[in-house]
Amino acid sequence: MPNMIENTEKREGENGEIQDNNISNKSINRCEMILSMEDTISTEDNYILGICGTQSEPEFRICAALSDYSCVVYNVGEQLSKILKLDHNTSPIVGVKFCNGSKNILYTATKHGSITACDLRAKGKPVAELKDNSSEGKLKPLASFDISCDDRLVAAGTEHIGGDAFILFWDIRFNNSKFDSKNNLLGGYWESHMDDVTSLAFHCEKENVLASGSTDGLINIFDLTQTTEDSALNYSLNTESSVDRVGWLEDGNIWCTTHTHSFQMWKCEDASPFIKYNRSCIANFLNEDPDSCYLVKMNKSESIDHSFLLTGSSSVKGENLSGVIVNSDGMEICYDFIGNKQIVRDSWLHSKSGCMITGGESSILNLWKQSPESLSIPRHSERKSIAKSNGKARDKHRTKPY
Repeated sequence: MPNMIENTEKREGENGEIQDNNISNKSINRCEMILSMEDTISTEDNYILGICGTQSEPEFRICAALSDYSCVVYNVGEQLSKILKLDHNTSPIVGVKFCNGSKNILYTATKHGSITACDLRAKGKPVAELKDNSSEGKLKPLASFDISCDDRLVAAGTEHIGGDAFILFWDIRFNNSKFDSKNNLLGGYWESHMDDVTSLAFHCEKENVLASGSTDGLINIFDLTQTTEDSALNYSLNTESSVDRVGWLEDGNIWCTTHTHSFQMWKCEDASPFIKYNRSCIANFLNEDPDSCYLVKMNKSESIDHSFLLTGSSSVKGENLSGVIVNSDGMEICYDFIGNKQIVRDSWLHSKSGCMITGGESSILNLWKQSPESLSIPRHSERKSIAKSNGKARDKHRTKPY
């Protein structure tokens, strides 16, 4: 369990070699994603900055976090039904997420330094507040947060403050089926990152494995069963950029997007990413100007058994949005989103139904469904290749990257 701990050092080892993905021979169905439902949340100059949802069936819930500090919650079934608006936040929202085991508990993390749990059965009443006020009452400004898959831990990353950047941990377990409102701060890490911790991602199956990304360029992988930060830090991956988002792939590898709109995939034990495409490469593939191209995030689709990168472009030609499968020898478009009208800031995918939710800078919440018509594209013959920009090949036996 994480504690207030000692100093840690960056891990070093032998150089590693860039590796390709294993490519199957089956075809990818290139599909149109058609606009099924839409709601304009606000007519003001108000962005949708974050989206989360529940994987319940047949109906599910989604939440949109807005730039005016509010959150709007919807039920999604045959209709997109707004059920609640939360106005309790007093500073910018840096993350929203439902409790993994309940569609009724919603967490919001704010830059001000607190994480609030709201009970949607009680009209969104805050039932717990998590914060670190151990430093003479001064809250640490948050930049990211996540919840472990077993709903036991909340982790939050802070901005760089007072010479340190923190990852804080709270115990949020339920007691006797009632939410525990105690501020159970377990401790924190503060030696592994030297700048804002912009992204945190618990492993989707291993509740004690956490990935963190920072503007210092590092992606760190922690084993939270260890008692010190030094022993918990298993891997430190140098992206040589500023990390925007980080997440886990189904095979245990790591993906990340950067603030310069480049994309990388990593094996945790390697010294270099096995996939690395900069903004120009991705824009070239999409036949777009690099200045108009942007990346949203990776999404997992059970229907094609692959994760895909949601990409967009904003130009005089319109607001384009595409789902792209990324391989080390090229890219393939698997989804064309027809009718997008905004720059998209976040997305969320309902795994079973394949419904995609997007939100963005025009305050529009869109629900997309796959068109029944699809075009089968041979995976090998029509893949568009893109030259790698990874530099030299390196020794593949490196165990712990710098």
